[in-house]
Amino acid sequence: MMRAIGTIALCGVALATATPALAETAPKSTLKIVVVVDDLPKGATLTCDPDGGSHPTPAAACDLLRKVKGDPSKLNVVPNPVCTDEYQPHTVVVVGKWRGTSLRWTYIFSNSCRMKAAGGAVFTVRPPAA
Repeated sequence: MMRAIGTIALCGVALATATPALAETAPKSTLKIVVVVDDLPKGATLTCDPDGGSHPTPAAACDLLRKVKGDPSKLNVVPNPVCTDEYQPHTVVVVGKWRGTSLRWTYIFSNSCRMKAAGGAVFTVRPPAA
């Protein structure tokens, strides 16, 4: 009986000390997403698994990236967007690690409509705080 109580107590201590270590593990993916329009950058940090960071909608952005295995070039949220021919370049840069693999991606969209159609929540970032 004493041996069983000792074993249970030892297991309880092991579990109690293991839980904080699990909570402190680094996210599997950390990306910096920057959108530049008229030489004015705005950006956010996105972490996935667990979802978070300074990105305004991390859960939606991570869900989209998980569907394409972290490859921004494969994002296609709105396949046939109805966009004007307005030309106001939107440069998107995504840099970081996706599930342990380094990622560096840049693309210039002709306008915001094309950018949003491609990346949806992933490319929706806020301007830096003043």
